[in-house]
Amino acid sequence: MLDENNYDETDHEINHEPMVRLITFTLENETYGLEVGQVREILRINQNFPVPGAPDYVLGITNIRGNVITILDARRRFNLATVEHTASTRMIVVESNDDTVAVVVDSVSDVIDVPKSSINVNMKVNLNGDTRFISGVVTHANGLIIILNVEKFIIEEQFDMVAGF
Repeated sequence: MLDENNYDETDHEINHEPMVRLITFTLENETYGLEVGQVREILRINQNFPVPGAPDYVLGITNIRGNVITILDARRRFNLATVEHTASTRMIVVESNDDTVAVVVDSVSDVIDVPKSSINVNMKVNLNGDTRFISGVVTHANGLIIILNVEKFIIEEQFDMVAGF
């Protein structure tokens, strides 16, 4: 029997509520999430080559296991201040439709499950960055998690010119 005072994520699973699995990462002291199904892998920063004429949030291109991938700087994409990369800085390789890019984030935190019904898609929150790339927010034991809309984040008219690399 479940104790109502000890509610946790497993209560949703027992009730067969649909869950969403998120990989969480940080930018500017805020926690973001990506659906696990969109993440191919998480890597340390590796060598990249600039693309002349690319938008400022495109750090360049890199070779990952024989595939040339465009690298996007999440801080620049969200109009946040740029900082030096640290030992915690990671590239999250994400896939959306036919596009694969590496997104540079401050650090990768955890993998969590949240009830789909707890995701607020009509958010009215004050975020430090650009909100057009946000698909929703959810409150979790770790605090507020901002869910990234990968499609909007990686596809834009300016980005189309380097997507073919």
